[in-house]
Amino acid sequence: MATSKSVVEYTGKRITYETPLAFAEVSARLEKAVNKSAGGPAVYRVLGTAQNKEELEAGINALTAGGDFVYFGELAHHRWMKTYTGVPSTPQTIVYTFGNPLIAQTMLSHDYAAGLNVPPKLMLLENADGGGTKVIYDDPATLILSGGNEELRKAAEALSAKIERLVLSVLGEELE
Repeated sequence: MATSKSVVEYTGKRITYETPLAFAEVSARLEKAVNKSAGGPAVYRVLGTAQNKEELEAGINALTAGGDFVYFGELAHHRWMKTYTGVPSTPQTIVYTFGNPLIAQTMLSHDYAAGLNVPPKLMLLENADGGGTKVIYDDPATLILSGGNEELRKAAEALSAKIERLVLSVLGEELE
């Protein structure tokens, strides 16, 4: 069989919340909400060592500590950008990867390509003047292509709703 290529164009939605809260406050709240202290390498250990569904579920549920998500990792862009540009006033910028394999499986069971967008990411970006923070993420329901699969669409929308609840909780807001 010869190699083939297909291209699907689609439009996603990027969501930005802006808050007067300081970057350090927002990052501390987010890290607590996704249980950073228990996440990271522990997530990968559970995923790599669980011998059955029950062990995997128990391990992930322990790491989420009653929440929807657990911390996977982060990339602090401001750190390397300060080095690269030599600009010490570079706004703090951290991209967090967080998620829940038990939620991810609700989409991956329909289409493994959904794994391109789970676990999700979220960026915290300090305002240039240091006064406040932006919380930025791409809406998974607009990125995970359901191809007409109603169950996959519902699962992606459920993930989007959970992320919005997480963000609003971190910002001390409620859904309208």
